[in-house]
Amino acid sequence: MHGPRALEGPVTPVSLRQFFPCAAIGVGLGLFTSSCSDSSESGDTGSNTSTVLSADATFRAMVATEETIAKLVPPLNRLGRAVRDLSLPGHFASSVFAVEAVAIDLGNVGDPKADARLPLQHHEWEVSTFEVRVADLRGGLWKALWEEVDGLEDARFGVLRGRITGNGTFVTELTFSARGWKKKEITAWKGRVDLHWQKNGESWQITRWVTRQMHVTRAAAPLFREVLGSALPNPSEYRRARSSIHERYLREVFFTGSTTFAYPKDYWIYVLSWDSLDQHTSVSVVDIDQDGWDDFYVTARWGRNQLWRNRGDGTFTDIAPRVGLDIDGVCNCALFADFDNDGDQDAFIGRSLERGQYYLNEGGRFIESSSLIDAPLPYWASALAATDFNQDGLLDLYISTYRLPISKPMNILASRFLEPLEREEFKNRRRRDHPVFRLTGPPNVLLVNQGNGRFARVPEAGGTDLWLSTFQSTWSDYDNDGDPDLFVANDYAPDYVFRNDGGTFVDATRELAGEELQGFGMGVSLGDYDNDGRQDPYFTYMYSKAGSRITGMFEGLERRMYEGVAGNKLLRNTPDGFENVSGHGPGKMQVMRTGWSWGGQFSDFDNDGFLDLYVANGLYTPPPGSATEVDL
Repeated sequence: MHGPRALEGPVTPVSLRQFFPCAAIGVGLGLFTSSCSDSSESGDTGSNTSTVLSADATFRAMVATEETIAKLVPPLNRLGRAVRDLSLPGHFASSVFAVEAVAIDLGNVGDPKADARLPLQHHEWEVSTFEVRVADLRGGLWKALWEEVDGLEDARFGVLRGRITGNGTFVTELTFSARGWKKKEITAWKGRVDLHWQKNGESWQITRWVTRQMHVTRAAAPLFREVLGSALPNPSEYRRARSSIHERYLREVFFTGSTTFAYPKDYWIYVLSWDSLDQHTSVSVVDIDQDGWDDFYVTARWGRNQLWRNRGDGTFTDIAPRVGLDIDGVCNCALFADFDNDGDQDAFIGRSLERGQYYLNEGGRFIESSSLIDAPLPYWASALAATDFNQDGLLDLYISTYRLPISKPMNILASRFLEPLEREEFKNRRRRDHPVFRLTGPPNVLLVNQGNGRFARVPEAGGTDLWLSTFQSTWSDYDNDGDPDLFVANDYAPDYVFRNDGGTFVDATRELAGEELQGFGMGVSLGDYDNDGRQDPYFTYMYSKAGSRITGMFEGLERRMYEGVAGNKLLRNTPDGFENVSGHGPGKMQVMRTGWSWGGQFSDFDNDGFLDLYVANGLYTPPPGSATEVDL
C-alpha cells in the first residue's frame, strides 16, 4: 500500500476521505475547548473565563495556521517537481520565489561513514555559513545535490510546523526526502528546511530559504528488486495477478458515477461505502504441497482468491481452483496451519460480508469443514492468529474482528451480522462508547481445538472478546513462562496485552506498559531486537504531520490525543515491564515516523543476526490525475 501522492488534478470525492482524519482532530479539539466552559464548578469564574479565552484564541490560531499551510501545499508540490527535475527554482518553481529571495544553501558533502552492519555509506552535508540572493546562485539552489545523481524518482517536502510572525511572514519548518540513482548506486536524502513566506496578491512566495541539515545514505545496489514479470511467465496469469476488480469499480464510480456489479445489491451497499475501505485483503505464505518451496495465497475483495504454487525454478502458477481454495470475494485474511494434526496444512479464511470459513486439507484437496465448529464463524474478520494457548498439543485460533460500518443504521447492521445475544450487547455498548477513543466493534473470537479438526467457541473469548475494532493480534511468550501471551492492536481504542496464566487470560496492559498503548493500533509484531532473550513488541500506529502540528499548539490535552498522531512505538521488554525506546531525540530508536502505517513486522532481512523492521504505510493511492493536494 502506498501513501497519498501529491499530484495535480481535479478534486474528487477522495479529497473528502483524505481530509476526514484532520477534520476529526479539529472536531476533537473543539470538544476539548468547549469542555472548558463546563468545568466552572469551583466558583473561580475569572480564572475559567481566562482559560476559555486562551483556548479559543489558540483554536483560532490553529485554524488560521492550518488554512495557510493548506494554501502552501501546491507551491510545495511545485518545489518537489523542480527538485525531481534537478533544477531549483528552475522552470517549475520560479514563480514560488520572490524576486529578492535569499537563501542559505548546501555546502560541501562530508566524508563518508561506513555502516558497521549494512553495505551502506552515510554522509552529513555541510550547510553554508552565509546568505545569498537566490537569483545570484549559478545553477540554483542545491546544485551540489544534482551533481551527485543521474536522476530522482521521488522528492517531497512535508510541513512539520508553521507559525505567523508579526510582519506578515509565515514561517514553515519542513522535512525533505528524496530517492535517486547514479548508475547502479542508490541514494536517499533526508533533510530539514525552513522557509519564510510573504503573500504577494493571492499567492504566497518564498522570501528566505534556510537549509538546516541534509543526511545522505548510499547503497551500491537495491536490497530488493521486482521480479513478478519473470515469476509469472504466463501472460494471462500475470495480468490476473496485476488486476484489481475493486480498483476498476472505484474508477467507474469516481469517473462515470455508476457501474454494474457482479454481486447482489446488498453486497455493494456495504462494500462500496467508505466504511468498507477499512476492510483489507492479504497475502499468506505457506508450503502448501510440502515440497520445500514457499507458496503464496492472495485474498480478494472482489473476484476469486489465488494460490500461487512455487514450481521451484523461480516461477509460480495459480492452483486455487484445483485444490478448492478459489473462494469468491470479500476475503480479508487467511491462515494456514495443521489444525487436525495429520501432517498437512489446513486453512481458516476470514471474511467481511460473509462468515469465515474453515477448510481441512484432505490429500491436497481443501474441504469446507466449518460444521466441525460448534458455533458460526464471525463476519468482519480482520486477522487470524493460531497457537496452542492451553498447551494440549492442539492449535487454537484467535479471530480479530473490525467494526461494522458506522454510516449505516445500527439495528440493520446488528441484525445482519451479529447473533441475537451479540446484537443486544453491541447496542448496549454503543450507547456508552467514545467515537474516537473507544469505538464499539464486534467481539473477537477464541476457538479452542478439541481434536480431530473440531473446535469450540470459548465464551467471551476467555475475557479477550473486547468488543472493539481490532486490526491485528499476535501470540508471543513475552514473560518466558512457557505459554503464549496475547497482544491485541485496536483502532479507535487502546491496545491490550493479555498474560496467559495456565490457560487463563489476565489483562496486564497497564502493569506492563502504563499509558503507552493509546494510539490507533494498526498492527503489533514481536521480536527480540536487542538479542537479550526477551520478546519486544512493536506497535504500528499513525504518524500525521497535520495532527502533530495541531495537537502541538494546545497544552493540557489528554495524553491519548497526542498519542493518536505521534507514530509507532518500540517497547523494550525488561524485567520491570515494557520501556518505550522509540523517539526522535539522541539515543532513541528512530522507528516512529513511518507515516500512516500498517502491520510493521520484524525480520532479519540482511542475515546479520539482528532483527530489522519493515513497515508498510499509506492510506489510499488514487488513480493518476485524481489525487488531491492534501498533506496529512
